Amino acid sequence: MNTYQQLAERLHARKIGSFLQNSDLLVISGENPAMPHSNSFWVTKKDRAWFIGTWLPTIYLVADEKQLCDICEAVFKSSPTAIYTVAPDLTTKLNLHRLTNSEMEERGF
Repeated sequence: MNTYQQLAERLHARKIGSFLQNSDLLVISGENPAMPHSNSFWVTKKDRAWFIGTWLPTIYLVADEKQLCDICEAVFKSSPTAIYTVAPDLTTKLNLHRLTNSEMEERGF
């Protein structure tokens, strides 16, 4: 997957909403604008790698870009309300790497 538009189209086909908050940040949400009573998070691509972020913020490196849409769907369906972190068992299942504070700084988050 190489564009936000492609991801948005694939999510829309699965009845999951999204909108571009800016040119390099796609918000995945059941509502537009995203509200705390509905699950929402964001995805971005930096240095050829995809990341999922929550509003805490907690940021996760997506290990398998080919599974990005499936991963976004699983995270979205994991809670009916806003999440601050992805549950540890889901993080393991989806092979997400939670960035440390120093890793977030190094990557410009």
